[in-house]
Amino acid sequence: MWNGIVFGGVAVWLMVARIQIGDGAFMDARGVPIALIGLFEGPIAAAISTLPAIIYRLWLGGPGAPVGVAGLLAVAAAGAAAHLWARRAGDVRWRHGAALGAAVFVLTWASFAVLGSRELPKFSELWVAYFAVYVVGITLLTRLFRDAGDRARLAAERERFRAIIDEASDAIRIVDAETMRIVDANVAECRLTGYDRADLVGRDARTLWPVDATERNDHEALDAEVRATGYAQRFGLACRTRTGAPVRVDVTTRVVTHGDRRWEIVVGRDAGAREAAEAAQREAAELRAVNLLARATAHEINNPLAVVMGGLDLLARRLPAEGRERNLIDRAMNASKRIRDIVARLSQIRRIERDEGQHESLPPILDIKRSSEPPAGERTGDDRWTPSSTPWSS
Repeated sequence: MWNGIVFGGVAVWLMVARIQIGDGAFMDARGVPIALIGLFEGPIAAAISTLPAIIYRLWLGGPGAPVGVAGLLAVAAAGAAAHLWARRAGDVRWRHGAALGAAVFVLTWASFAVLGSRELPKFSELWVAYFAVYVVGITLLTRLFRDAGDRARLAAERERFRAIIDEASDAIRIVDAETMRIVDANVAECRLTGYDRADLVGRDARTLWPVDATERNDHEALDAEVRATGYAQRFGLACRTRTGAPVRVDVTTRVVTHGDRRWEIVVGRDAGAREAAEAAQREAAELRAVNLLARATAHEINNPLAVVMGGLDLLARRLPAEGRERNLIDRAMNASKRIRDIVARLSQIRRIERDEGQHESLPPILDIKRSSEPPAGERTGDDRWTPSSTPWSS
């Protein structure tokens, strides 16, 4: 709407500021803004832009006013028709502007012809100027407006692209595949590496590779695979940050071709969360396996252990309170109680705690006591079993 009003005002200004071509010969380019706004904006904008010009032409009056108004409406209709043609073609091209300029030129000739033999000779004197203004001028302005629109769209698309990649949670880096220079990076990439975007852009991507030879070999292998196949993925790839501290990253790299150049799109994510989740899953699997084994072991041990302890209790009642045999019985009973406590702890394992042992040659084993103890500060309910709270009556 506002564009239509502005272009209508331009049309009125062109009618007021006529161009003198010769002695007593004047022309104006009132049809140019009306045709252009119709071509680019459509029928409604063309109609709005025509209203100020029609009002001004009627205010001027004279015998040519009806023909002038009809000419303005015809130019607006031509612009609207060219707009529909351009929409079917996908976008405005120079041919649409050239055809519209030719149509406005013909409509201008028709306006002079309708006014009769008195006005038609004037068109014969001015036809070159009208051809230059309408045919050449509208064609060139169409190209100019289209280029300006393309630049505006490109700027909007760039801003949209920047907003999208900056809001992405993954680190995104665009690298020139030939020079290995970084051409763009998003906010997540800056956060991950510790560099500002200005420091990253133009930097050789290989400067972010670690110093360690083995870890650099991983990057070289990834780069070779990308160049050979156009795609590669690595988990836990070591990268160097601005402080020099390493960070492990899950990386996916893909090569795309745009124009005549090849670009590497590198998408990375800090591997810490994934590795922590995998470690938790492994620990949960280990804990489940240990619990299943512990319950089976407790079930198998408790039955014969109850027989052994019951037999020891009966023997203890038949022996005197003192003596070597009674001492052996007491030691066997204490060992049985210890086995019972160990079996009870097996059923209470809640985490995996390893006893690394006193010697490096010995493999680590499960620390049953620490694995079955509740975390510090956790309250144990009255119905929860603890080895020290279970009496044994002998």
